[in-house]
Amino acid sequence: MKHLIPSIALAFGILAGASAQVTPNGAHSDVINMKIHEVDMLLQIMPLLLTKDQINHKIVPAIEKARDQFKKELAFEDDELAKIEPLADEAIKNAYEKGAYPPRTITGEIAGKESKLEIQRKVFMGVLIQNMQEVLDATLDSGQKKVILGSFDTGFIDPTAKPGSVTDDKKMRFFIQRIFLDPTSYEILKKLGNK
Repeated sequence: MKHLIPSIALAFGILAGASAQVTPNGAHSDVINMKIHEVDMLLQIMPLLLTKDQINHKIVPAIEKARDQFKKELAFEDDELAKIEPLADEAIKNAYEKGAYPPRTITGEIAGKESKLEIQRKVFMGVLIQNMQEVLDATLDSGQKKVILGSFDTGFIDPTAKPGSVTDDKKMRFFIQRIFLDPTSYEILKKLGNK
């Protein structure tokens, strides 16, 4: 049951971006989907029984640092994508005006840039998760860590893994990425810290 809401939220979340453009009530549906996502995040965060001190002095500052670093990474990626925009423009123009297929030189260069950015993003996310994990290791008590480690079934973390084969480290990193680094969780923690 604890995995039903993430699955529903994910399924609806994928379609949420398109709903506002397709149906008259699409914008309202987007709001509802965000509420469903917030419920899911609350289901993951509230059982941790985080103290105001843990939230306000350790976890939220670490998340804010990660958010700032992520914004810088996105700005870098934006700049890199802007460098290949003229190539895409050229390929599109030639396709429509001359009936020319996009040349391999252009598609290869675009694919190469996207691949490099994807690899960089994975490495970058690994660093953010590691930094957050260090904060949580020093902040959470053993009971809170146990709750995190039991939050997701092995199959949800890695559908190819055998039951019991996912390490505690992988479970923690999964929780950090899916929960603590989710923008909705940041807002939830700010509210819980001010409660």
